[in-house]
Amino acid sequence: MLTNLKKATDLKAEQNGGTVTVRDTFTDLFLRTAAHQPPALSGDGGVDLAAAFAEHRAATAHDMRAVPEFIFAKQKIDAPQKKVVRAEMRGGKQTVAYMYDAAVAESEELYSLHKVRGTTIKQYCEANWPITLSEQPIGRERKAFQEPSYLLYDLDYTLVADGENATLKVVETLVPRVYAQRAFRFNLHDVYYDGNRKARRFNVRSIKDEQGKDVSFVHREGELLVSIPNKVAENEMLKLTFEIDGDFLDRPSGDSYWELGTSPWFPQPDLNGQFYTVHSVVKVKKPFVPFAPGTTVRRVEEGDYHVVENKIDKPVQFAVALAGKYAYEEETQKGVTIRVATYAGKNTRAMKQLTNLAFKIIEFYGPFLGPFPFPELNIIEINEFGYGQAPPGTMFITKEAFNPLGAEINQIFSKGINHRFAHEIAHQYWGHVIKMGSRDEQWVTESFAEYSSSLVVKQIKGNDDYKAMISTWRANAKDAKESSSIATANRLANYGDSGTAFMNRTHLIYDKGAYLLSQLHKEIGDDAFFSFLRNYQHIYQWKFATTTDMVTLLQKLTQKDYTKFFEQNFWGTGLP
Repeated sequence: MLTNLKKATDLKAEQNGGTVTVRDTFTDLFLRTAAHQPPALSGDGGVDLAAAFAEHRAATAHDMRAVPEFIFAKQKIDAPQKKVVRAEMRGGKQTVAYMYDAAVAESEELYSLHKVRGTTIKQYCEANWPITLSEQPIGRERKAFQEPSYLLYDLDYTLVADGENATLKVVETLVPRVYAQRAFRFNLHDVYYDGNRKARRFNVRSIKDEQGKDVSFVHREGELLVSIPNKVAENEMLKLTFEIDGDFLDRPSGDSYWELGTSPWFPQPDLNGQFYTVHSVVKVKKPFVPFAPGTTVRRVEEGDYHVVENKIDKPVQFAVALAGKYAYEEETQKGVTIRVATYAGKNTRAMKQLTNLAFKIIEFYGPFLGPFPFPELNIIEINEFGYGQAPPGTMFITKEAFNPLGAEINQIFSKGINHRFAHEIAHQYWGHVIKMGSRDEQWVTESFAEYSSSLVVKQIKGNDDYKAMISTWRANAKDAKESSSIATANRLANYGDSGTAFMNRTHLIYDKGAYLLSQLHKEIGDDAFFSFLRNYQHIYQWKFATTTDMVTLLQKLTQKDYTKFFEQNFWGTGLP
């Protein structure tokens, strides 16, 4: 809170012990309440407010945190006894929004709203971009997993792509969790802008229930609200079929591939509701070749199309699809198939090298992380530099990994490629077998993948390189630790200096978290530490795991209480 107030707003913090107070004035306030009686007004009426109200609504529209009307609609339909309050205040130093939401998010939040400069995209200029100042849970413990309002339990989609255009038929099985429901809120792009500032649109053409009847929906500002006629009981199943089309297949920089990544390109709940098996069919016009995660059911040609069908029978998050001018080779060892796809030509040497490296890393992880989680792993070249990403059964990694001895820029970015490669493979365990249920718990995926990869570096390059990684983590953590805890690092934001905010967030979730693990490893020794990782993977496999679970497991294995360690260094800003 202190960091965001100081770095990103014109507001001042008044500290009194553990309490922070923020004071500002306002000229207009728009207050909405449900299941809550607002304070009575006194005195004589003023001037007509129609024009002022219209001006306020225009100025505070397009809140990129949430569509408030959807929350009030959900409350009215499914949870009329739950309190929801929304306040927007303008005219002082900072426009702020306050949201008390006991119906959907179960949280109370104060955040500032900002207009972003330096963009020519009209919709981005008109949007109000949020910065969290304070957020607290309602009726739940922050450290416990938050039960979602519903689960996305199964995803079955068919994607047919022709150039930039696509049709998408999605059948989703939903399971209400906390009460009977007939209103469901999803994340789903409606429009986004490519590198040429062209608007790309997702058009929801229809949504039907299991009987084939149309159901009501509203789709705007990255959210989709669906209402069915009758409530579905808690833990009962509901199937909905979505028909979507649009020109949403963006080819970055005009390259011959497109990627539907980890953003909401199909209707999906928040992180804690993503727990789905997948059946997918991706059909693309030749010469593009499609890829999707999971066990390959078939890979065929159908006239002018290449088609791939896949299945994932374990619950995952982050389903993806990609297609382009790719060549690939695959090899199977010990029940795992590695498939390496190179962009714009067949790079046989890279295919062989990366296949061998992947098998070696998988074999190294086996004794302390368990068998590789997926029967197939797609390693796909992305025609950019400097990053990797690991959806289920997939690794997107940039081109320096495929030609590290090529041009000078390849050589620059290829430094540490073994580490990055090992980090992304570790995500198949930390991120999919063990899942993050909220952004507070992202370190369970990133820090654990980072530390696991350091053990590969130690094996390949020796103890000095391993120690160098620990030193780097500690230095980066020291630079960032006063800005936030690891748990709240994803709230760091500053539209005037996004680079610093992003770097601090990265140094906390990746570096500080990995450093904490290195210190735990040092303290409890190899046997106990590897037993901790192995048991964590086994006990919570294919589930959402929390830091509290971790503390409990450590205490059982070591007979020592690490609550204080995590209070100081994970939930707090300490550094051991």
